[in-house]
Amino acid sequence: MHRVLFIPQIRELMSTTKEKIRAAAVRCFNRDGLANVRLQHIADEAAYMSVGNMAYHYRTKEHIVRAIWEELVAKQKTLLAEYRVVPLFEDIERQIRSTFQLQQEYLFFYLDTLELLRAYPDIAEAHRQHIQWQVMQVEGMLRFNISRGVFVAEKMEGQLTHLAQHYWMSGDTWLYRQKLLDASLQDAENFRDTLWHILLPYCTEMGLLEFSQLNALILGNYF
Repeated sequence: MHRVLFIPQIRELMSTTKEKIRAAAVRCFNRDGLANVRLQHIADEAAYMSVGNMAYHYRTKEHIVRAIWEELVAKQKTLLAEYRVVPLFEDIERQIRSTFQLQQEYLFFYLDTLELLRAYPDIAEAHRQHIQWQVMQVEGMLRFNISRGVFVAEKMEGQLTHLAQHYWMSGDTWLYRQKLLDASLQDAENFRDTLWHILLPYCTEMGLLEFSQLNALILGNYF
């Protein structure tokens, strides 16, 4: 007797299969690098799946990469959502640590960014727009913290925008920098220090006090 699948069940099965394909692709890309992975490699990684079956869900490697990029962007937007509410120092700390974990999950994207954007122009244009959005969220965080007295006001026009761009760039290219220096890609404390040390010179006395209290709280949670 054949099992009858209803439309919601079929959609759920297709969604699960697509998630399996994306997860397999990410593992391959992280391990072997974007350029070295073919569809057959991804199909082999996603056990018991043929290239033909995979192509039913994602016709080309570019379609898989695009889906992974959209997945990553959605997670980044979730992490930056707090910047649109009340980005206190503890929220910045949480966002930094969550961003590090996200980068570990999608390692290939941060190590092969230029290669990926050259290979897929459509993704490149969408990613440029996403970068602008990210920088705007960081700039909003800076302005909020100026308004509550923990960061100094900008001394010249455009200073905050440049600071926001510097902060974003330092975080987004951290893995690439570590790779160039042959340093650990799993050093969460170095990632954290890199970003906080961009912000600390712009802290007021109240901001420095709040940061020291944050550090004390973090240290207390470790022991």
